[in-house]
Amino acid sequence: MANENSKLPTPDSELGDLDFIEISIEDTGIGISPEDQKKLFQPFQQLESTLTKKYEGTGLGLSISKRIVELHGGRIWVESEPGKGSRFIFVIPVRQREPKDESENKK
Repeated sequence: MANENSKLPTPDSELGDLDFIEISIEDTGIGISPEDQKKLFQPFQQLESTLTKKYEGTGLGLSISKRIVELHGGRIWVESEPGKGSRFIFVIPVRQREPKDESENKK
């Protein structure tokens, strides 16, 4: 699938020296046009028209997901081509625990 959003920040370019985790979900569905991808993460956006709508929902799921990921200092985006499915990816920084000082364990 082509990355229509290659201009979006990547972990290496904006998250600096932090470690990060990347999670993605991919399907082989109908895909999403580049025009529709632009509005996908906006609140109350649904790509189906009300006349042909087959699925219920308010159009808030991806907007909320985006907000949560960004609050954690991460990024979320979609890679998709019509007729070839979609891949939703998000990365968030992770902090590794510092090793405990041996003197703390003796207290």
